[in-house]
Amino acid sequence: MAKEVITTAILLMASVIAVVAFVNAVIPSVYDLSSSYGSIARNMGDQLKTDIDIIFIYPEGNTVSVWIKNVGSSDIPLSQLNYSDFFVLSPSSYWNPGFESGSNPSWDYTLMNGGGDTWNRGETIKAELTFDTLPSNAYQVTFFLYNGVSASDKFSK
Repeated sequence: MAKEVITTAILLMASVIAVVAFVNAVIPSVYDLSSSYGSIARNMGDQLKTDIDIIFIYPEGNTVSVWIKNVGSSDIPLSQLNYSDFFVLSPSSYWNPGFESGSNPSWDYTLMNGGGDTWNRGETIKAELTFDTLPSNAYQVTFFLYNGVSASDKFSK
């Protein structure tokens, strides 16, 4: 009888240790998953609140001026614009100007109305795209923000 009690106690202790080990292994994984889902939800919320629209394009010589309006419900930090991209496509070629690049093609921007460190809703930036040569042709310009939101429009030179 004493043997059975000792055996049962040892099995009970082993079961408790196994449950504790299992919980210690599973809880951090669940916590990491919840952090990942929270991060994804924040990123998706940022994308859903962000929207831009190209309102005017003016090509002159080897420079193309593009006016872009923030039409979303969120403010865009101007410091994030250096992580944004322009793509200019023609039927025979494409360009990806670098932000404030030392060589062409390159692009830079000016906040047209407003001030501060953010591109607020309703404000417009004027982006200047500079090329070595830009032959007469039909083009499509696409602007991608740092979070993947984009706007496209076509122009001719």
